[in-house]
Formats: sequence, structure tokens, C-alpha cells
Amino acid sequence: MGDTVFYQTALERLPFADSAFDYISSHEVIEHVEDPAVVLREFARVLKPGGICAIATPNGASLWLEHLRQRVKRALGQRGAAVGDDHTRSPSFWRREFARAGFVLERQIFDAAAIEFQMFVAPPGWMPVLSRLLEPLRIIPGINLVLCDRVKFRLLKQGRTTDRPQSVSPCCPICYKTLAEDCRTVLCAGGHRFARDSLGLIDFTTLARDETAGASVVAEQPSEIAPVQRSVPKRRWRRGALLVLSAGYGGLLLPLLPLGLIVRIFYQPFRQQRSS
Repeated sequence: MGDTVFYQTALERLPFADSAFDYISSHEVIEHVEDPAVVLREFARVLKPGGICAIATPNGASLWLEHLRQRVKRALGQRGAAVGDDHTRSPSFWRREFARAGFVLERQIFDAAAIEFQMFVAPPGWMPVLSRLLEPLRIIPGINLVLCDRVKFRLLKQGRTTDRPQSVSPCCPICYKTLAEDCRTVLCAGGHRFARDSLGLIDFTTLARDETAGASVVAEQPSEIAPVQRSVPKRRWRRGALLVLSAGYGGLLLPLLPLGLIVRIFYQPFRQQRSS
């Protein structure tokens, strides 16, 4: 087995040729990009026919407070979250985007039942009990849609699968031509130059300085965003509102606990598989 290699790149322009990978995994990433459709098309491009793409993302249809807040802000004509931090997208939205990118949905599962509530509201000692009572409910249609904070998809790229081994090597994300590496920079056959970062990783997000020509093309660095300063009354009102909403969310979970106890008799996701 070869060594693991890391690259720094933008998901909208992956530095790999078409049909380079058998498997792609994206865990809690797709909700942080500005245009998911562009990234999904790029995933489909670098995935081989017959390849699998596994994607995990927040369930924007859940009743968790942050998801509700973002949806209310959207309904009022506001963004609700900064670009790259949108947790309002429902499973139906993702299914449509997957189909548009050319994927076939093989499986969809819900998990992390009320995990945000368990981590940020409930006492830490409650988590082992709450998880074992709530997680079995992820198999019940309707309840899992509003209770589970995460949803995962297994996607298939249609086409004939090839068993021929193929080495994966990076290429230029701009013109997709071959790269020539040295200790400091990487130059493609089309003249695009990329540098290494402080960790030694090739940084495909920006073009590096051309020392021979004395010119450089570097993306403008974003300026620091000053923290939002809220007045004392506004902070107290916000904390009070969160406390009321958290109590309401906890009240929603109470009648589900006996149901989870019943379902757990037949379905135990935490049961360890015994070796025969």
C-alpha cells in the first residue's frame, strides 16, 4: 500500500483528471461551499463510472434551534447564515442536486438524533442514556426527518466499471495538463505555477509567484471580520430566547423517549457484533 498524499485545493477545481477515483467521501463539507452544484459536478467528473460517493451533511429539515433560526431568517428574506455555513438544506434539496449532477441515489440514512441538543444543552452525563433511547428512532419515517440532525447519502455514478488499475496523480486544476514538481513549486505544461505551503503541501488554490518574470498572481486574502458587538439587553434577550427554545425542544423529546425505548427492543444501533 502506497503512502497517503495530501493536497490543498478548492473543491470547485480539483487538480485531478476525469474518472480518477473509485471512491469519494465528503463528511460535513458540502454545506460549507458557496455553490454545492459546482462541487457536486466536480465530484462526478473525477469519479470513475461505477464509483461511489458518500456524503454526510446536516439535516436542514430537523427541528434543531440553529436549523430553525436559519429557516426563519430565509423566510424573512434574509440569508440566515454566512456564505459557506448554510445548514437549512433539506434531504429533498440534496436529492435533486445529486440527480442534476448525474448521480444515482443508492441509500439515504438519518443519524445523530438530537445530537446538537445532547452536546450543547443537556448535561454531559445524560448523553449515553439519551443516545441509546433516541438513536433507534432514526429508522421511523417522519420522526427521523425532524429529529435527526445529520443525513448521509450513498451515491453511484452510472456507467461501466473498469477493473484496470490506474495511478492517481495530480494535474493542473485550470488546464488539466501534467505537472512538473521541484522542491519549492509545481509548474504545469500550460505555464501555471503553484507553490507549497508551510507544511510542504502543494497549494492549488492560488497561482504562485513567477520568480523569473518577477510577477505573481495571488488571490486576495480576506480581511478579518470584526466580532459582532451586542448590547447587554440584547444579549440577555438572546440568551432568554435560546433558553425558552431549548426547553421547548427538550419538551418535544420527552414523549419520544418511551417510543425510543420500545423501538430499541427491536433495533439497537449500538449493539456490538459478536464474532462467530
